[in-house]
This record gives sequence, C-alpha cells and structure tokens, in this order.
Amino acid sequence: MDVTLVATSVAVMGIIIALGFFFAYKVSITAEVKRTLILIILNIAVPSIILNGIFNTDVTDELLNQVIIIFLISIIFHLIALILAWTFAKVFRFESVFAKKMAILAAFGNTGFIGIPLCAAIFGPVGGLMAAIFDAGLDLILFSVVIYMLQSGNGLPLRQVLKSFINIPLVAVIVGLTSAFIGFNPPEFVNQLTGYLAGLAAPLAMLYIGMLLQDLFKKSGFSVYKHIWFPLSIRLFAIPLLTMVIISFTPLDDFVKNIVIILSAMPTFTLSAILFARYLKDEETAVMTIAFSTILSLSTIPLISYLSTL
Repeated sequence: MDVTLVATSVAVMGIIIALGFFFAYKVSITAEVKRTLILIILNIAVPSIILNGIFNTDVTDELLNQVIIIFLISIIFHLIALILAWTFAKVFRFESVFAKKMAILAAFGNTGFIGIPLCAAIFGPVGGLMAAIFDAGLDLILFSVVIYMLQSGNGLPLRQVLKSFINIPLVAVIVGLTSAFIGFNPPEFVNQLTGYLAGLAAPLAMLYIGMLLQDLFKKSGFSVYKHIWFPLSIRLFAIPLLTMVIISFTPLDDFVKNIVIILSAMPTFTLSAILFARYLKDEETAVMTIAFSTILSLSTIPLISYLSTL
C-alpha cells in the first residue's frame, strides 16, 4: 500500500471537511440543503463511482471473484466486529442498553460516505467499486442484526433487510456487472459522464461531513460523555489492528487485503445518530462519537496504512 498516497488523499479530504465546517459556520445550512446533498451523493455521485469503476476495468473472472470475496468478508467482518465490541462492553460492565450503544458505535464504520470516495481516490475506479460492495455487506448486517438489537429482540425485521438491498448504489453494481458480463460497451459519452459525476463524490461527501460536524458541535459543543474512549479506541485502533493481523495470514491478494484494511479503519458511521434517535431516543451519544471519530480518523487512517506495510 502506498502510504504517501493514502496520507495525501486523507489530508485533501480533511481540508475539504474543514472548508465545509467553516462554510456552515458562516452560512446557515438548512435541513433541505443537507437532504439535497445526500440525494446527489448517494443517487448520482456514488453510483457513478461504481459504474466508472466497471466501465474502466476489464470484468474478468478474477474481478467477479474479488467482488464475491469482498462481500463475504464484509459480512463476516462486521459480525465479528459487533461480537468483539459487545464482548468488550460486557467486560467493562456497561449496563445493557449502554453496552448496545457502545458495541454498535465501535463495530461499524463510515464505509459509504467516506470509504467509497477514499478508496476510489487511493486505488482508482475499481477501488470505489470494491468499497461499495463492502458497504453493501455492512448494510445487510445493519438492517438485520443491529435493528434487531435496537428493538430489544422484537423479531427479525425482514422487510427492512429486503429494503436495505433496494438502493441506487446496489442497482448500479448489478447493472454495471450485468452489462460487462454480456459484453456491452457503453458509448464514449457515457464513460465521460460517469467519470465527471464520479469526481463529485469525494468533494461533496467531505463538504457534507464538514457541515454535519459543524451542526453536531453546535448542538453538543465540545463536551464528551464519560466513556467515549471505548468506541473510539475499538473503532479506530483495535478493530483495524486486529483486521491487519488476521488478514495477513490469508491467501488473499494484496489489493483485497489493502481495501479491507483501509475500510476497517473508517470512523463511526453517520447513520448511527438516526438509528439511536429512532430506537433509543438518544441521539447525543452517537453525535459525539461520530464527530470525534471522524476528526481522529484523519490521523489514524494514515497510521494504520503505514503499519500495514510493516
């Protein structure tokens, strides 16, 4: 893994996040503006990264195998991460509901908003594609096991599990791989269009993260809850380091290993604030964890990438 490239990409993203933060500080950013940005990022920019990755890559049996492997790894990874975080929460004797919060915040990273653009910047178009596949595995666990936990065991929400698979990025994966499999070559203007739109993903996502951080700090200030060290240390250090050690003993190729290592180091996923507000009536814990883990990840991601080269 090229540590310099990783550090440069993260530094550039950090600067864009800072620009979004100060822009939101100077200008009032309404909920409608944020909603519009999310729609553009998730429904236009991220699918374009996926399609651009497929259109600019020879879809061989090796690539299809990597897609399947990444998806299976993602499912196994997030299940193990959740079990590990839950176990540590119990070791530290957190009470039941708080233990759930800590386990979820520690186990799941922002592989969508940050992971996909970052992997596209580091590994090229195919990196964005693989990150999207990894994120699909996260969504599967999130909308099944995690929702089940938050609902205190009221049954497996099958409808939500199925709904998690009906989204534009996944449709882009299916359409792109199907077109490549049947040998369809898109016109040149389609290639250029997806290339231009894919370039929107990283800047818009980082600007949104910066605006979100400004809003989070405006609501909660820079105060932190007593045990914030737990999800931050597990999410940003323990899980990436453990992933690095385990994956080094596997026969996977270096590309897949590097993708998994980078995505294992992502900060806490932003959707946690919405889930906690809906199911636990407690948005503040997630908000603080998202804010501080995102800021700290600008340093820990390059560190993890450097350690992986050792």
